[in-house]
Parts: sequence; structure tokens; C-alpha cells
Amino acid sequence: MRERLDRLWRLAGTGFAFAFLFGGGAVLALTAFPLVHLVTPPGPRRRERNQRLIHWVFRFYVRMLLVLRIIDLDLVAAERLRDGAGGMIIANHPSLLDVVLLMALVPRAQCIVKKELWASPYLGNLVRGTGYIRNDLEPEELLEACQKAVLAGNSLIVFPEGTRSVPGEPMRLRRGFANIATLLGAELQLVTITCSPPTLIKGEPWWAIPPRRPRFRVEVGDRIDAKAWLGDQYRSLAARKLVRFIEQYYVERLAHG
Repeated sequence: MRERLDRLWRLAGTGFAFAFLFGGGAVLALTAFPLVHLVTPPGPRRRERNQRLIHWVFRFYVRMLLVLRIIDLDLVAAERLRDGAGGMIIANHPSLLDVVLLMALVPRAQCIVKKELWASPYLGNLVRGTGYIRNDLEPEELLEACQKAVLAGNSLIVFPEGTRSVPGEPMRLRRGFANIATLLGAELQLVTITCSPPTLIKGEPWWAIPPRRPRFRVEVGDRIDAKAWLGDQYRSLAARKLVRFIEQYYVERLAHG
């Protein structure tokens, strides 16, 4: 009986959390963002304030999930994310909550987002106001936008798999992030995210909750310098080697996670 009540509670809480997340995003775009814009002239300062607003909202959101006992969360060396601004945060992507967890830990974060969000009547103002980067930009424009984000002291969150991973399938990283990293000579902060039992995975509806409360673990690990991979070799070769190194890094971490 207790297990049944717990499952019903988590199902109701998950539905509420989804409504809060998407409805809250629309409310922010229509209320808080216009207020920030009213008192802050256009430019980097306005984007920074918008980013910090999103950070604090997501911190509240994660705290709400914990208080409602919808999830559990373990953080390992999370202070490295706050202390290492101005680089790329590279993370695996097992769950829909991954970006929320990371942005709750990073005060000034930028992401590469789907172009559809820019035209969204609900979230378009939010992604434009925070300076997030469209994924349909031309390669030169995309590189320039990423460079500006890093040079401005922002942390650029990247999921190199390109989409949520599928449990049981081998990890396959796209090479785009490595091309950007080697072109910029950026530092990469590696983050490993696990969730047991799995929840909000690719192809699974939100109401397919696991039999027990999921426990997320966010472990902030090694920080590597993309410049160290260049040496005297071609940049394309350096990018391929960097991809293989990070793939192996995650294979080892997840095998022991």
C-alpha cells in the first residue's frame, strides 16, 4: 500500500512539475524578463541578468523536486562548475532533466538550442533574452557565437551526443563540439550524469515513472584544455582524437557508475 501511494504521489508530482516548468517559462518570458529589460539597457549586462534569473529559477525548481520527494540528488565537486566560467561544459545526456540540473549549478550558462524555440510564442523571449545560440546558424556564425559566449565568461553547456542517450546502447558523440573546442582552444569541463532507475529517457512519456524514486548523480570531473590536443597535427585529426578520448572517458565512468 505504501509503495502504491508513493507511486501515485510521484506521478502527480511529476505532472505538476512539468506544468510548472513549461508554464513557468511562459510566465517568466511575459513578466520577469520584460522587467529586467525595462531597467537594463540592451547588451551583455541584460543577457547576464537574464541568465542569472534562469539560474535561480532552476535552483528553486530542483529544490522543489527534492522537497516534494520526486527525485533524489547527489552532487560531487559541483563547486568546479561555479569556479570554472568561460569554457565548455561537456556532459552525457541520460534524462530530460540534465540541462535543468546543470543550469541550476551554473550562474552564467549559455546553450545551443533548437531553432524551433526561437519562434515559440511561449519560450522565444526567454531563449533570445538569455543569448542562447541557435543550432541552425551557419558554421562561421555558430563558431563566432560560441566564441563570444566563452570570451564573455559564460559557460557553454554542450551535450555532445546531440540527443538523450538510450539505455543499453553504446555512446556515440558527434564531432561538432570537438571542432568548436579545438578552433577556440577552449577548456572543457567534463560532467557525468547518472540516474537510477532511469527516468525521462528518450522516447518515454513523462508519466512512465519508475517503480521507485530516481536518484540523480552529477559528478564534475576532469577539466581538459583543447589546445593540448592540437600540437603539430591537423585540427581535424585533433578533433577526432578528442572525441575518442571523451567517449572512452564516459564509457569508463558509466561502467563504474
